[in-house]
Amino acid sequence: MSQPRSTLPRTSLICLLALLAVLYGVAWFAPAIGLAYSDGASLAMAVTHKSNGSPPLFPAVLALFALVSRHAQWLRLVPILCTFFWLALTRRLLTKMGATQECGWMLVAITAASPTVLYLATGLFPEPLFALLITACLLALLDDRPLLAGLCAGLATIAMTAGAAIVAACLFTLVSHRRVRSAAIFAGASMVFAAPWLGWTLAQDGVPALKLHLSEQAVLFVSNAMLLAASPFTLLSGYANLYPGLLTAVALLIVLIRRRQFVPDLFFGLYCVVLMFRVQPPLHAFAPVLPLFLWILWRVARNGRFATVTRTTALIMVLPALWFCVSRVYPAVARGAVAAEAAPPDNWHEMEKLFVFIRANTPADAVLLANLDPVFYLNTGRTTVRGFAPDHYRSYYAPPSSLVTPDELVTSIRRDRVSYVVLSPDRDLPESASFHKAVAALERGGVLEPVDVPGVTEDYRLLRLRRPVSK
Repeated sequence: MSQPRSTLPRTSLICLLALLAVLYGVAWFAPAIGLAYSDGASLAMAVTHKSNGSPPLFPAVLALFALVSRHAQWLRLVPILCTFFWLALTRRLLTKMGATQECGWMLVAITAASPTVLYLATGLFPEPLFALLITACLLALLDDRPLLAGLCAGLATIAMTAGAAIVAACLFTLVSHRRVRSAAIFAGASMVFAAPWLGWTLAQDGVPALKLHLSEQAVLFVSNAMLLAASPFTLLSGYANLYPGLLTAVALLIVLIRRRQFVPDLFFGLYCVVLMFRVQPPLHAFAPVLPLFLWILWRVARNGRFATVTRTTALIMVLPALWFCVSRVYPAVARGAVAAEAAPPDNWHEMEKLFVFIRANTPADAVLLANLDPVFYLNTGRTTVRGFAPDHYRSYYAPPSSLVTPDELVTSIRRDRVSYVVLSPDRDLPESASFHKAVAALERGGVLEPVDVPGVTEDYRLLRLRRPVSK
């Protein structure tokens, strides 16, 4: 049965894609990197070849590119290329599942225009690589290629541990359809990569959610469920708001009852369950499955006036992405306007002044203490420590409390022989306010004294150890 012919005007499509290309280019040229902590940690892991406990695939891919150049601008091509191929495969997957050419282009365009997708694609985050691998896995499984699907699923698991959900979903699908041979091939191929990583992770850290008390697990589950339901609105608009979550949950339930597709829907459901038990807000991790979510809704609302609404939505959704680019290039103009997880946490130009001063005015063997330790290590060449071990549950889900104490910093200063402490706004990090208060307490206690750094605003400070810390 032939698919309906696309009614999307070619000129409109070209203009939309050209506008998206410009937006991605602007975001790529924005200089900031390492201000969200995780992207700086990925870069540091790729450059130093030292594990920090994160899934290894994305830093390994970055390390291959780093053999040519370690410049962050060059390395940011990795997630951009992953995003391009992910969206290209997504269009193929959608048409494979019954979408028209117009529907495929529109859902891909809406996904590409998401401020959070744009943010992840132009930073050093593993989500674009993970999205590419899970889409390739689903496409290979629908094409009855279990070996390739298994390899992609295994690689997805060592890109983000939550990728274990796609292994489970594909295996369950194959076994339920009595395709035992294909299930065995898929399991063998996926376990080559997934089993060693999952085994090592469980041996080292176990399952973080299971280490919490029962009441904390309930808070974690309920909070993540609410955030997960609100994620589509936040991803598409750039504004964090929990109220649309109820409408999202109701609409999704109605659609799943009316129109079910076994493999993608099962994976989507299992993946969401995994995200609800991660000790971390699910917004970024939901981005790779945003096209599947949109397709689940579109399966019902794809005729008549809904098609016109979707075409209009695709064009309107470019506006939040445009605003995001403004916030990346001119952070003072748009700070606080977009969702907290997509907002630039610092002014990169001020950070660069701090980097230059530290390189020129501190000894080569100086040890820094900074909340953003990867970015200061990479840009100053000085050994940098964080001074505390973050507790993600307390940071994101517990009532406001002292996440960083002066005693923790004093212990690190003594143990790591810290000679300087660096302060920057770090608005993207939940521990920032507590870290600043702890440093201020040490300054009042005479442990630290400020260093005059000419030309920087008061939000960016360098302090040096005033006297040895007593044991």
